[in-house]
Amino acid sequence: MTALDDLPDVDTFFGLDLRTGSFIIAVLGIVHPMAFGCSIFMPLSYLLVTIWILVALFFAASIALFCGLRTNDVLLCTIWIWYAVIFVVLMLMMMILLTLVYTSRRQRIRVFVVILGMLWYILSIYFILVVNSYRKQLVKGHSLDEKITDKI
Repeated sequence: MTALDDLPDVDTFFGLDLRTGSFIIAVLGIVHPMAFGCSIFMPLSYLLVTIWILVALFFAASIALFCGLRTNDVLLCTIWIWYAVIFVVLMLMMMILLTLVYTSRRQRIRVFVVILGMLWYILSIYFILVVNSYRKQLVKGHSLDEKITDKI
């Protein structure tokens, strides 16, 4: 029993089964870093560099999730879930800091974009629950397979 087993379960991903929803989440995690490409023309700061590093690691974790879903590997799904939990918390904190910076500079459009980003990361909590529910299904399936082979 792990801490991930205590998270609530969901039955579907917006009406789709959990496996398909998890694949969509993995693809969104792979495409997600492209949203930060619009900030290329801004002067670099330590805050933005930190965000880019976190997003690049999330990209790698999403590729691991995609591979884990293809092979039904519980470990790769678990790695993605743990990194996503840490990532969402850190990104929400970074987005709050970014909002404060843009507010002090009176850049309303960038503040609006950052608030949309914060809403995205809040939605990511639901994504974590979907992948975790699918991981629980995989764990139950593996334990059933072991019980069947033990009886044979």
